[in-house]
Amino acid sequence: MAHSASLGPKQVVLCFDGTGNKFHGDESDSNVLKIFRMLDRSDPHQCHYYQPGIGTYVTTQSLSNPGHMQRIKSAYLKAKASAVGTTFADHVMGGYKFLMRYHHPGDDLYIFGFSRGAYVARFLAEMLDYMGLLELGNEELLRFVWKTFAQWQERTGQQKEKNEQFRYMAAFRETFSRPVTQIRFLGLFDTVNSVPRFENPWMQRSKTPYASRTSAKVIRHAVGIDERRAKFRQDLISEVKPQMQSRQSRIRAHMKRQARQFHSQFTPHDAQEEGEIEKVNYSLYRPSRRGAHRRRAHSAQAEDDESRASVASINWDEDEEDDEQDLEEVWFPGAHADIGGGWKQNEGEGWALSHAPLVWMVQEAQRAGLRFKSSKLKKFQCWNGPIVAESLDTDTKTRANDERRADVRGVAENPTQDLSRNDEFNEALRRSSSAKLHDCLKFGDGLPVTSVLSWKMMEYLPFRRMDLQPDGTWKPIRWPLPRGEVRDMPQDAQVHVSVIRRMQGDQEYRPGNLIVGRGGRGVRKAPKDYGMGRWDVSRYAGCPVRETYMRQDAVAAS
Repeated sequence: MAHSASLGPKQVVLCFDGTGNKFHGDESDSNVLKIFRMLDRSDPHQCHYYQPGIGTYVTTQSLSNPGHMQRIKSAYLKAKASAVGTTFADHVMGGYKFLMRYHHPGDDLYIFGFSRGAYVARFLAEMLDYMGLLELGNEELLRFVWKTFAQWQERTGQQKEKNEQFRYMAAFRETFSRPVTQIRFLGLFDTVNSVPRFENPWMQRSKTPYASRTSAKVIRHAVGIDERRAKFRQDLISEVKPQMQSRQSRIRAHMKRQARQFHSQFTPHDAQEEGEIEKVNYSLYRPSRRGAHRRRAHSAQAEDDESRASVASINWDEDEEDDEQDLEEVWFPGAHADIGGGWKQNEGEGWALSHAPLVWMVQEAQRAGLRFKSSKLKKFQCWNGPIVAESLDTDTKTRANDERRADVRGVAENPTQDLSRNDEFNEALRRSSSAKLHDCLKFGDGLPVTSVLSWKMMEYLPFRRMDLQPDGTWKPIRWPLPRGEVRDMPQDAQVHVSVIRRMQGDQEYRPGNLIVGRGGRGVRKAPKDYGMGRWDVSRYAGCPVRETYMRQDAVAAS
């Protein structure tokens, strides 16, 4: 809804849908669109933005009905955009222009995305970190913002060249941009990077490419175990390994250096090598949070059910934005659209496999302070009682005190027992874990024959893709050909409780990449003697929404 700066700080929510996804108004809406539908459009302290997925529209200045040739041209352009992301820049800058118009200092930013829309969300988040936000009225500079940051994302040159690119971005930001509040929550459903312009340089830059590349405070990423298409390889945000912790620290230090430079006289000699660690008070660059704190304290006095479901009480510290990044990447059963939604259900199918990732993401966003309309939460079965927002203290030692580990053989019945109560919320979670799993490389599984044939043919093309190496690093490869191989899963992946439920209820569901581990790369189905594998509860034991598991050998090594 329209919002005036005089109303005080607000929550700004941006939703970027997946490739080919748009509004249908039924169960085939994606999870991103369902999240948008659950927001309260009457809340004067919220501002919302939804963007249909890449390939659903072509930007035009005319609203009149196009002629025959124009429709043919539009269909071609949309198909091209779906295939290689030719309209990627329009989607990123669409969100950027919305923020130019509606973002004010002190606002909380919440960004959601699915598929390429998740990549749009991540790209935009990093652009805000590096380039800042132009003042409203400087639209003529938008193309320079895009061109500059796109060149930075394509970087493959020497350190001297990268330093010069960074120097230019810092000078541009200092001259033209205004402060942007640290993104409070970044929620992603099965991110894929199928934009060749940025995909290939990214693959060349690092053997450990999967790290958070944005300073967002809280990041949640739901990833699918069972997707097999080469063009839908996962783009992870974290490798939970000791060497990656220092990598994340270096990235944050890199962002903090830039924040300091915004307030200082920049000279070329100030450019430092990317990755050098330096302590800087990042909060100096951020707008004050006191106004937001007063507004929330006043709002939290509401006592009705609507308020309890949507209003969060948060204890803000002035230096909270300097806390460690709170990042969780969780693997769910299903292929790409089984995570982000979008499949049309047949009569009698009940709850889709994408429901569990939706509930998980909604409740994680609530814990980060996002307010939803309780009647909508109940309609989509995403609410089972008030969720109190947590302080964003991500001290891992404190978190570990609240978690316990157990052999999966000892808790094998717990996921089912937790959902045995006769209520709609838990019944929806229980039924969704056994819902239909879609395979786009299989005939009669949801796609037309021609679409399946097209996807199968693409599996015999030498697409460059990231391959997990035995030492835990990633290497770009073209050979052997993909041929429908399964996704590589890190050995220490966090696996959602719905995966355990599905394996308990379906003896045919035995993903090789999940169960076999390092020896199962390329194994579609685990041999029978592997059973379900050996798992320990890793986090949030006993919670039907948040509980995750980890391989016992990974737990022992941690």
